[in-house]
Amino acid sequence: MKYVPLLGALLLSASPAIADDLIYLKCDVKATETTIQSSTNEVLEKRDLATEGFYKIDAINSRLTSDNSGDWEDVTIANGIAIDQFKEVENGVTSVGKAFIEFSPPGVFSMEFTASEDDISVKMVMKGTCQNTDRETAEKGMNQ
Repeated sequence: MKYVPLLGALLLSASPAIADDLIYLKCDVKATETTIQSSTNEVLEKRDLATEGFYKIDAINSRLTSDNSGDWEDVTIANGIAIDQFKEVENGVTSVGKAFIEFSPPGVFSMEFTASEDDISVKMVMKGTCQNTDRETAEKGMNQ
């Protein structure tokens, strides 16, 4: 019986970022988006962007979801890092890329992908850093 207060104290002291077995991250990201005409390799447009992204990671089931996707993605998780390689075709657009997110402890965010349709390709290179956040903040950010 004397372990009940100890268990309660341990539960109450759990980090809010992992309180429900999910890890919530806020990532500050800088990106470069390059639009290319594939047949000539001509750069049509190049833009630098800055944004913040929110991620929910389920390390137990090796999956994550983000602010731009309500769906869970299966990922490879090892040593506190989530890694995803993907190739998708949707509505005639082919997307190929990879993502790398350090979550335990939080740290580097890196993603590169290319989306192609007909003779146009868009290449996105994203780099940033992540920090733990609470569930409420992450879910609010994911819904914006």
